Amino acid sequence: MKIYLSFVLCLLAYFSCFSQKISEKNYNLPPGYVLSSKRTILDLSFKIDKTKPMLNYDSKDLKVLKNLSSEQVEEYKDKLGDYYFYYKEGIAYINTLSNKVKDIYTIEEIWYIYIFDQKLKDKLLTIK
Repeated sequence: MKIYLSFVLCLLAYFSCFSQKISEKNYNLPPGYVLSSKRTILDLSFKIDKTKPMLNYDSKDLKVLKNLSSEQVEEYKDKLGDYYFYYKEGIAYINTLSNKVKDIYTIEEIWYIYIFDQKLKDKLLTIK
């Protein structure tokens, strides 16, 4: 139990360690997350738009959220505050996506899109 609480607190501290002006970008960042100026935002739309160049990246490039199980999130619901509601909204979004989208993108990629690409996020809802 103490390990999970420490993990959650470390997660929140991790989000607050980075700084950058977001300027005019419309991101859906998790509560407490401040975007690092060193972060490169990937355009994952190449997977559905074959006219765009393919990108090479690995899972560490997509990492924004820590891997918390649904049980862990529920267990610390009161301590997570706004992060809990952000997570629940993200899960609800993922659950509305078609199986076709889930075959094209991994869950990690979908979370990345949910956070950084609002246009693609909306477009994925239209794919049946």
